[in-house]
Amino acid sequence: MKISVSELTSRCREPLLRFGVPEPAASRIAAVLVSADARGIHSHGVIRLARYLDCIASCGIIPDAEVRIIAEGPAFIRASANGGLGIPASCEVVERMIAKAAAMPLVAATVNHSDHYGAAGYYAMMCADAGLIGFSMSNTCPLIAVTGAAAAGIGNNPFAYAAPAGKYRAVLFDICMSVVASGKIILAAADNRPIPEGWILDKHGNPTTDPQAIYDGAIMLPLAGHKGYGLAVMVEMLAGVLAGAGTLSGVNSWNSVPGRDADTGHFFMAINPAFFGGLDAFTARMENVITELVSAPKAKGVSKIYYPGELEFLSEARAMSEGVELADGSVAELERAERMAGKKN
Repeated sequence: MKISVSELTSRCREPLLRFGVPEPAASRIAAVLVSADARGIHSHGVIRLARYLDCIASCGIIPDAEVRIIAEGPAFIRASANGGLGIPASCEVVERMIAKAAAMPLVAATVNHSDHYGAAGYYAMMCADAGLIGFSMSNTCPLIAVTGAAAAGIGNNPFAYAAPAGKYRAVLFDICMSVVASGKIILAAADNRPIPEGWILDKHGNPTTDPQAIYDGAIMLPLAGHKGYGLAVMVEMLAGVLAGAGTLSGVNSWNSVPGRDADTGHFFMAINPAFFGGLDAFTARMENVITELVSAPKAKGVSKIYYPGELEFLSEARAMSEGVELADGSVAELERAERMAGKKN
């Protein structure tokens, strides 16, 4: 199914409004989800919308919670999402961080008592589009096996960075710590497609190619073995421990239990190149780096070398002119969200 960005954004926003999410929070959530689909990151796009509504309906997420600033100074922000939605809270905090970074070489921000915040790269790109180097991280409930374990021990903690790059727009790198994002397995399950061996273990710790195992205690495997494990701990340290959020088994991702919140934590950082030789000098040097990278001799069968983020930017440009191509699983979840909203009449 192909749908215009404007129509898809509207179809995402309306169910949120019906479920008590106020403007501009509903618009922010819609923009972040549609941006992910437009950039080809369908695992974090509209396929997540109905899940947000499920959590709101069960009183596991407060739809109209307001961000509370715990403490702040010229170069830092400590905030709480107050049990609300992660996307609008993160957008608000990152906007405040960017404003502070205009006068500071480095600004960091944390958010606790939050929930799923969408694609990590969205917030890093907010910084890059403002002429800053941006970092974005979040913890999750345990989903991946730590090295040597046969059970999930740490979250599939996303990490992203982005930086302005002149004529190339930006570099953008957005990953989770598992071999693949859980959303890709959810898409495979929705489409009844087997997944490659090595993506997950079943709940008993055995390899499986059945994507339905994601709904029955599947254990995700870390990327690059112990390296992914170590990076996941780094994110846990910053987004969980430093942020004063839940850690490891104390995170209730996609919370649906009334009287508590997910207590997911986020960490953001912005570096201002103006304090390190100037933005123009930085972007010129980034252009040189990217030009050299993509000019490397190509391996057999390779027609083009891409820089980090280029594929996403190309996908986004196509989506803006031709519409967003949604897989059947994403369409099904979007339509489920609309049916849920229709019952709110």
